[in-house]
Amino acid sequence: MDVIELAGIGEIKVRRSANIKYLRIRMAPGRGMWVSVPYGVGRRQVEKFLEENREWILETRKNMEVYEKDTGVGLKIGAEIKTKLHVLKIAATDQLKPFYRLEQERITLFLPENVNFSRIEKIVQQFLVEIYTLESRQYLPARVKFYAEKFGFRYGRLSFRNNISNWGSCSFENNISLNVKLMKLPDEIIDYVILHELCHTVEKNHSAAFWKLVGKVCPDYATLRARLRKYNTRI
Repeated sequence: MDVIELAGIGEIKVRRSANIKYLRIRMAPGRGMWVSVPYGVGRRQVEKFLEENREWILETRKNMEVYEKDTGVGLKIGAEIKTKLHVLKIAATDQLKPFYRLEQERITLFLPENVNFSRIEKIVQQFLVEIYTLESRQYLPARVKFYAEKFGFRYGRLSFRNNISNWGSCSFENNISLNVKLMKLPDEIIDYVILHELCHTVEKNHSAAFWKLVGKVCPDYATLRARLRKYNTRI
């Protein structure tokens, strides 16, 4: 894959394909930045296009880096992930095996230097899931109970899972399940998810009546729902 390097921006990967019809800049958390280029478009034209979009590139990349830091997307040495109760940092060590150190609210996971991260990525992900699960059990039950009592909801069992398909669910028996990775989200978005599932104890589908109830207990739900879409349920 070809690469273009621009001063002040760095390397940008170039992807060419017969299916590409327009010049387009793309970025994705954990995957970096690339420019899609149609066949027949020369390097100088691509560089000119990138320069014309310099401000957008810098601003979008800045936002993506903040997102990666806050959510743990694109795990690597030096990554720092904020959770509700801890700051998780991945650091290098000259030891042969991974280990972690807990210092109050900071947890550092040490990985062998020059390690092929893909070989131990599952170990790191499992470590993070364990932290999220621990925090979920410490933090979420009180929040669910608080909102249930405040608005008069009644629910059954409360459980925590490592889902990749949703942030929460409510069964027909009013048992609520919450995704442990909620712990990487801001308080107000966590509360929205909790209220969303509590509303399902009354309305079992996403009907107009359901959204009316959500709006009653969470007036800013539309804004919070839109913000939630910017996060993903993967490590």
